Amino acid sequence: MTIPRRWRRTGALLVAALVSTLVAALLPASPALALPPGTGWSASWSYYHPSAFQYAGTLPGVRLTGYASDSFGTVNTFGTIEDTADDGRCARVMLYANGAGYVADRTTCGNGTYLTYSTGTFSQGLLVIVYRMIPGTTTNDKGYYLYVPPSATDPELRTVGTGASWNYYTSTSFQYSVTRPGVRLTGYGSHQSSDRRSSLSTVTKTATSTGCATASVTGGTTVSGGTCVNGGSASFNRFDHTYNLEASACYQPVPGTRRCLPLNVPAPW
Repeated sequence: MTIPRRWRRTGALLVAALVSTLVAALLPASPALALPPGTGWSASWSYYHPSAFQYAGTLPGVRLTGYASDSFGTVNTFGTIEDTADDGRCARVMLYANGAGYVADRTTCGNGTYLTYSTGTFSQGLLVIVYRMIPGTTTNDKGYYLYVPPSATDPELRTVGTGASWNYYTSTSFQYSVTRPGVRLTGYGSHQSSDRRSSLSTVTKTATSTGCATASVTGGTTVSGGTCVNGGSASFNRFDHTYNLEASACYQPVPGTRRCLPLNVPAPW
């Protein structure tokens, strides 16, 4: 398979290189046109046990459900990709792990059809790519990625409740959340006009130790906020973002290392 040429950068070095080539391929074809509706678009991942996480994603006519075990950073995952609409399209999932390459690639066509997958073990983070495909071709007409960072280098990620999500709750409005130990980011946004998107975010310090919680949203423009007060929160907004957004939540203990968790919130296309 030829890797699409325009996605946003995220994750470790090689995963970042892959994502940066894929991101822009998921941008709308023309900035002069209104963005398509986001109805049916969503993605999430979260740790529900210190040694296991789940992930999920939807597109119009596509549903992905996956689970993974995580033994001190060594991950093994399995899941199901399903075609959920009689729309002349197929559902596809691709899983990529830095250093291991593509560990799964499944495509199913026909309303109600599904395929399962499982992978071997890896420890380099998981890039989940969800596509809606045109049958009989290698062309997709909708898609996005979801990145689950490796816990081998960041064991705090394995805390129950750590994770991130986004979803469109109307055709033009979306919500997002990023949670890691010490910090929680929640937010809402909408299409303003043409390629413009807004974000209204709140960052909360959930740690009771000395330290600061910060968060940011970037999409052409950047806005950020933070608080060092236990139980405190700060809100921030911007109305001139464009296309894909990256929401990030960070916690800096004192003393200690500042650690962040990013989330890509794609623009529908």
